[in-house]
Amino acid sequence: MHKAVFISLVLVLFSLNVHAGGNPGKSAMDCVRASTDGEELTFKNRCGKRIFVVWCGNLKYSKKRCGDGPKNSYYTKSANIDAYGKNSTLIKGRYQYAACVGRIGFGTKGIKASANNNGSFRCERTGSYR
Repeated sequence: MHKAVFISLVLVLFSLNVHAGGNPGKSAMDCVRASTDGEELTFKNRCGKRIFVVWCGNLKYSKKRCGDGPKNSYYTKSANIDAYGKNSTLIKGRYQYAACVGRIGFGTKGIKASANNNGSFRCERTGSYR
């Protein structure tokens, strides 16, 4: 009995550790459904994995526009979204977004989107993702 519990615990810990080391460098655009309701913009993750979304545009509480992101990047805001989760923000008009599998911290690690490339992006592998 104790051996079975121990093996189960080890397997659970191993599965959690597999994705904790970084990002795989894969797009998650197929996972995201972006929708608006008045001034509210909602990003819904339709996949069974954590993703991050970056966006820019005419945001309600920011004067920054697309191309004004950190470290000369295109997108100005970001959010991590758990599997099947969602994130909402307020907008006043147009917006653009990109999404990658994994998570993002402060800055741009995990995605490459130059300020002058009009929104095209590349998800980047980070850490020791297996």
